[in-house]
Amino acid sequence: MSNLLNKAKFKARRGLNELDKIFVPFVEKRFLSLDNFQVKQLFELLEIDDVSLADIIIYKKMDYPIELREIFEEIFEFYSEI
Repeated sequence: MSNLLNKAKFKARRGLNELDKIFVPFVEKRFLSLDNFQVKQLFELLEIDDVSLADIIIYKKMDYPIELREIFEEIFEFYSEI
């Protein structure tokens, strides 16, 4: 799990500061509590380009991919708490 956590921390650092402020703390605080399916979804989510992620999470201009619903809901919940 340590290798996956390190990989997630690396991938959580994005090109947009606004996304860094969401993903870096999310990975640091929630990664170890995610189940295997959610970890897989997180890595898929982190492959989405920054502009699209910002439009989905921050600006709510786009719908998220339905197949990643579970991890997006985790992130939305976390984002609403910060």
